[in-house]
Amino acid sequence: MIIKVDQSKAAEVKRQSMRLSFAQLLIGLVSEAWITEAEGEAWLAGTLPFNVLMVIDGLPAEQRFPAKARALRPSNVLRSDPLVNAMGAAAGKTDAEIDAFFTAYAAV
Repeated sequence: MIIKVDQSKAAEVKRQSMRLSFAQLLIGLVSEAWITEAEGEAWLAGTLPFNVLMVIDGLPAEQRFPAKARALRPSNVLRSDPLVNAMGAAAGKTDAEIDAFFTAYAAV
């Protein structure tokens, strides 16, 4: 039991330092087929994919504009961002899968 708690705490600490650039995020999302290349191209041009819009629309009203601004024009994408977690959950991804994604595409 203690080992599991320690591993969970270590994973949370590691997530706090994980980040991707916007380009790394989109390269990874398209490469892993989390979004289509057409959706990635549209996102680059300022149109969010439908699944991202659905996650944002599910947020409380006061959180929608900030989430949309962060999704459209991120300088860095933080693994610890609640929007990242919500999008991962909406895509059916586990914390470990999201962590692996960030680790892999941080090197791109």
